[in-house]
Amino acid sequence: MKRLYKTPKLYHFPNMGKLSSNQLSLLSDKEFAQYIEQSREIEYTKVYKANPNIIMREVDGDCLLIPTGNDIAINGLITLNPIAQFLWQQFQTPSTIPEVFAKAKEKYDDEEGCMEQEIRCFVNDYIGINFIMEE
Repeated sequence: MKRLYKTPKLYHFPNMGKLSSNQLSLLSDKEFAQYIEQSREIEYTKVYKANPNIIMREVDGDCLLIPTGNDIAINGLITLNPIAQFLWQQFQTPSTIPEVFAKAKEKYDDEEGCMEQEIRCFVNDYIGINFIMEE
């Protein structure tokens, strides 16, 4: 019997500590696991909010983000699916990743067990284009 094909995904894990990639490569597995856990704890204490220069509009059933300021890293529009729209709405109020994850778990099933990781990716991707900022 063949296994179920799943879309390959790359998850970015921000390095919240002070070690370089070269230093990380020299850590033992145990030290590396501890370092990753410390990075996650740092990341989860940060408060994030949507950039107020991004306007959300719904047009013909599509949800669009429109950058209005000069501090945005892209020149174009972002179309949000319903889950991304939910996440964007959560960050209208300054929130931590665990707070948003808890709200998402109340609203959505996480059959594949990837919700937390994908919320982290959403935040990190949107930080990269200055749509979400640290508070």
